[in-house]
Amino acid sequence: MLLPNTKEAFLFQVMLAVVYTMYGGGFAAIPAFIGDIFGTKQLGAIHGYILTAWAAAGLAGPMFAAWMKDTTGSYATSLTFFSGLFVIALAVSILIRRDINKLRKQNEANERLAG
Repeated sequence: MLLPNTKEAFLFQVMLAVVYTMYGGGFAAIPAFIGDIFGTKQLGAIHGYILTAWAAAGLAGPMFAAWMKDTTGSYATSLTFFSGLFVIALAVSILIRRDINKLRKQNEANERLAG
């Protein structure tokens, strides 16, 4: 949330560099994360959907940011909007993981009772 409100160019560049250093790690961790949550049976298909959404966001995001810049005269609104989306994505990831873990425990308990 600091990035959109930064007035100093150097500080903005430093914070943006920190964000860039984390980008590749997330991309490399996606298949492992998908496998942990959904299993490996449909890993390829789910990964394909995620990469398609990623590409669509890569096309739409800059156009939205440019439109917001033209409309408001600043990138602060679009950066704040995207920061909010990241917070929502984090919350959804945590909730999905919690639900998947709960289902996994139920399945293990059912297997023990059946077997």
